[in-house]
Amino acid sequence: MILSCIFLDSGLDLGELIDLGIMSFSIILFVMSITAYRNTHMKKIAFAAVAFALFSVQLFIEYYSEATSIFEDQLDLILPIITLLILLLFFFGVVKK
Repeated sequence: MILSCIFLDSGLDLGELIDLGIMSFSIILFVMSITAYRNTHMKKIAFAAVAFALFSVQLFIEYYSEATSIFEDQLDLILPIITLLILLLFFFGVVKK
């Protein structure tokens, strides 16, 4: 109850705050993956790092388009393509030897 009052007064709703938290977490995972790749040079980790980066880009596009109403026509095409790329990268990361 107190949290909702704080966020409503600041102009952010709880959903936007969760989106920002997920975006931040995906950026942290991207940085951790890049660090792990530099230490090990395993291509599997590189695939995961790019997937985490695309995930944060996807969330940023969604958040930005909701806030500014830009890209509304293209969102139906852009977001599924990014999701497909993320899934393909994780797939290649799993099956890559």
